[in-house]
Amino acid sequence: MYKLSPRLEKIAGLVPESAAVADIGADHGYLSIFIEKNKLPKKIIACDINEKPLLSAQNNIKKTGCTKIETRLSDGLENIEKDEVDTVIIAGMGGEVISGIIDRAPWLKSSKYTLLLQPMTAAAELRRFLNNNGYEIADEAAVKDAGKIYSIITACYNGERAEKSEAFYYTGKLNRQKATDAIYIKKQLKIATECRNSLKDVSGKEEKYNYYKTLVEQLEKILGEK
Repeated sequence: MYKLSPRLEKIAGLVPESAAVADIGADHGYLSIFIEKNKLPKKIIACDINEKPLLSAQNNIKKTGCTKIETRLSDGLENIEKDEVDTVIIAGMGGEVISGIIDRAPWLKSSKYTLLLQPMTAAAELRRFLNNNGYEIADEAAVKDAGKIYSIITACYNGERAEKSEAFYYTGKLNRQKATDAIYIKKQLKIATECRNSLKDVSGKEEKYNYYKTLVEQLEKILGEK
C-alpha cells in the first residue's frame, strides 16, 4: 500500500462511503488506490491531462490489484459525464485553476455532487468563486504537510450567493478553536497585516490600505484577539 501525504490522507477521509469518484489530476494514482482500499467506492475515474502520469497510475493500480479504478485522459472534467460520478476531488492545483475546472463543468450545479477541493495557492479566490457561483462551502479543515499548511474545502451547489465578509474568503469555514485551523487563520492575518503596513502612507494606495486595514480587523475578530 502506498503511504499518502497528510494532505491526501485528509482528503481521502472525507470521501463518502460507496461514492462514485472523479479524481482530477490523479498523477500516480496513489489517492485513488487508497480510496478503493479504504472507502469501498462504487468506482473511481482517475483523470489527468497528461499521458505519462496516467501510465504510471495504471501500473500502480495493476500492482495493487485494484479493480474499481478507471484511468482517463481528461482536461479537468471535460471527459467525465454528469451521471458517472457523485463526488469530485480536485486537489494539488491553484485556486484559480480549480475555479476554471468547475466553471467549465456546468453540470456540477446540482446538489447531488460533493466537491472536495484542495487549493495549493489562491484559496481566497476559490472561495470567492464558489460563493459567487452558488456553491456553498459546507465544511473546511486545515492540514499541515511538508512544513506548509493547506485548507481542504467541502462544497456543494445550492444556487445561492450569500453575503460574506471579506475575511470569509481568507478563512472559509475554518474554526479557530481547532489548533491547525487557528494556525492557518493566523497565517492569513500575518499576510494581511504585512500588506496593510506596506501600504501605510503610500500616496495613491489609500483604497488598498483601507481594504487590508478592514481585513486585518475582521481576522483579528475571528481569532478573538480584539
